[in-house]
Amino acid sequence: MTDIPPRCPFCANVIRLHPSFWERIGLKANKTVCPTCRKLCETQNAHMMGSAYWHWAELFRGQLQSAVKDLPVMGESAMMRALGDPHKDDTQLVHSIDELVRQCLLHHRAAVVEKARGREATLEVAPLRHEQTGVVEAVAVLGTCSAESGSKESEQIVARQNLSHFVLFTQRSTMGADARVRRAVRLGDSGVHVAVNGQGHGSPQKPPSKSHTH
Repeated sequence: MTDIPPRCPFCANVIRLHPSFWERIGLKANKTVCPTCRKLCETQNAHMMGSAYWHWAELFRGQLQSAVKDLPVMGESAMMRALGDPHKDDTQLVHSIDELVRQCLLHHRAAVVEKARGREATLEVAPLRHEQTGVVEAVAVLGTCSAESGSKESEQIVARQNLSHFVLFTQRSTMGADARVRRAVRLGDSGVHVAVNGQGHGSPQKPPSKSHTH
């Protein structure tokens, strides 16, 4: 069983809980101050936020791993074309799947936090295919915040440089996702496309059992 760290229900950063003797025996309410946002939060809500965030992050990890495992190794020109011909300074070499997941979760954190709160945000993974051959040559990640947060989009594209390294392009534009990425997400692909909507308005969503991380 994985030890899931509690998170602040307000800023979603990890917090350490040190219940006092009186809190442990139930004679005092279990509350703590977040060291990041300095807000007072109940420990039960912190555990719920931690579990919900962990659930969506692990679901995304599994989907991204499944999507990139069969990406073809490409030469630099073909790889850059698959990434959408970005400026090279906007790409980075990623040395492992764990680092790739970490970088994607960092960039799409706003969407993951909103999903943990039960809002209608999405974090979607979809294959990008060659326009002529239909062969999958890259993977797109599209995060969309809830309407309450302005439906802001965040986009990344992943291609494979060799058997152990990936190249990650992070879209820095404020104009929203590229049309090619939106089209790929809309079409989807069995076992890869993820679009899970939540409900609620600010309180952490109770996740499924943590023994099922998909």
